[in-house]
Amino acid sequence: MQAQPMMDEWYSDSLTTWSDVLDTQGDLFADKTLFVFEDQEISYGDFRDAVDAFAKGLINIGVKKNEVVGIWMTNSLNWVICQFAVYKAGAVLLPLYSYYRQSELEYALNQANVSVLIMADKFLGKVNALKIAADTVAEMKTFNKWRFASKKFPNLYSIVLLGDDCGLPSCIPFAEVPARGVKSVSDYSLLKRQKSVTPFDVMNIMYTSGTTGFPKGGMSMHVTNLVTTGLWSALAELTPEDVILCHVPLFTNFGGLYGAPLGMRNGCKVIITEQFDAAESLRIIEEHGVTYIPGTPSIFRMLLDHEDITKRDLSSVTGGHVAGAHLTETTMSDILNVLGAKKILQAWGLSECGGLSTVSTQQQPLEKRLKSVGKPLPSSLVRIIDSESGQEATQGVQGEIQLGDRHPGSCVGKGYFNMLEKTAETITPDGWFRTGDVGYFDEEGYLYVTGRVDDMFTVGGFNIYPAEIENKLEQLSGISEAYIVPAPDRRLGNVPVAWVQLEDGAELPQGDIIVYCRQLMSPQKVPRRVIYYSHGELPLTPTGKLKKKELADITARRIKADQSVGEHLEKETQP
Repeated sequence: MQAQPMMDEWYSDSLTTWSDVLDTQGDLFADKTLFVFEDQEISYGDFRDAVDAFAKGLINIGVKKNEVVGIWMTNSLNWVICQFAVYKAGAVLLPLYSYYRQSELEYALNQANVSVLIMADKFLGKVNALKIAADTVAEMKTFNKWRFASKKFPNLYSIVLLGDDCGLPSCIPFAEVPARGVKSVSDYSLLKRQKSVTPFDVMNIMYTSGTTGFPKGGMSMHVTNLVTTGLWSALAELTPEDVILCHVPLFTNFGGLYGAPLGMRNGCKVIITEQFDAAESLRIIEEHGVTYIPGTPSIFRMLLDHEDITKRDLSSVTGGHVAGAHLTETTMSDILNVLGAKKILQAWGLSECGGLSTVSTQQQPLEKRLKSVGKPLPSSLVRIIDSESGQEATQGVQGEIQLGDRHPGSCVGKGYFNMLEKTAETITPDGWFRTGDVGYFDEEGYLYVTGRVDDMFTVGGFNIYPAEIENKLEQLSGISEAYIVPAPDRRLGNVPVAWVQLEDGAELPQGDIIVYCRQLMSPQKVPRRVIYYSHGELPLTPTGKLKKKELADITARRIKADQSVGEHLEKETQP
């Protein structure tokens, strides 16, 4: 990797911790509203005080520096209070997906060596999280003390419960944590713990979305996340006058870093919703004068397609960002046209590497904004490695995208928690992070992401990258979204199958789609079948990413069960 350049101001300004940022903002905007959740509001100063009290409570429970504390709740004010309290206590945060059931919870508690679990008794009034936890951790039903020794989970010793009285003496009532902490832990002790944390300490273990196999826990440092949020704040032109809508899950990197904390860092007001609901988000935008909307492509698509989009006054919206999954040219164009917000930016990156590494901005040509993920942030070194030669690829040549640090910790995280082999596979000896994404640079330095290394499949010995075909399909009038997956074939090994969503009112026969593809692509890339779908019919992760391997399995089963799916095309030309 190239020699490190002189330190940039954006880097030196980020050599701190999120706890210190909170203290600064708490003083600067003490009486200003920071968070709004349903009928609750909390100011910057009161939020800082609540975080300090809960952090003292965690220390009182016995949380030590670098221990892992899990949060298992849906979005709320308590979620962000716990998040920053974990940072203040010098611990490492493990956000747990609210959809977890017993097997996933068991895996996370063991794999991440969780010491304390902070959880709610119910999720959305439907999921009995307490029962799931009690069935997972046997000691919850048998111990009559707040601190226990678990046989199954040797690092776990306390569970903090938010909710009604559960009748389990092994659980610490949520309100007791700050109450006891304030009485037993001094301001000096808390400050001493806080100051023991360095910018290069791990702050989060963020599980990958787990679309294949068991999820990996990417370790994020304070400096990496502060660098990227700082650069992003400048590009998005965020000011204390902005109102951010955080309708993405806080247990994801999106919500837990580029929602609530992003707003706090910039002196903004942040509106938090318990879950995403398009109608509710549109109502909140109008009622609270929201200026900035973060979201995945699927979130923006659901907003754009909702019947209330034309009934609500959305004129307050000036910016936002879309990231986290494949974004079609059609959706990005609709976002810019319907919302009329030029500062809605597209970004690409990995939670293991600060969340964002490239961005397309309002200063860039519209065509580049619609088709590329922009140019690298100053914090990120980005290169493309040719899969055949193993060398850095030339312009226009596809290969694996790899990320490097401009300065120590400015982009690349510390790898995967408790997975030394996986870390060694992912981070090269000279410090480059193998993203697993495939893409290329054009002659002007714009990055195009064309798929995943593990999405690639072969047809008759030829490599097929699904995103290349998907992009062509989405340029056909009448198609709003398309995905390509492989289906087993006796002669060629695999053949491409297209899942297509049509625009409202569009009629596009499958034969027309195939003819279009044959005019633009080599025979190996032409889909052999077309399956139409509507919103909500594809398997997605909670962050809106398509589970392609699951979709491929669905495709294979569907074809096997019903050979009439799609048009039965004539025998394709031998590649």
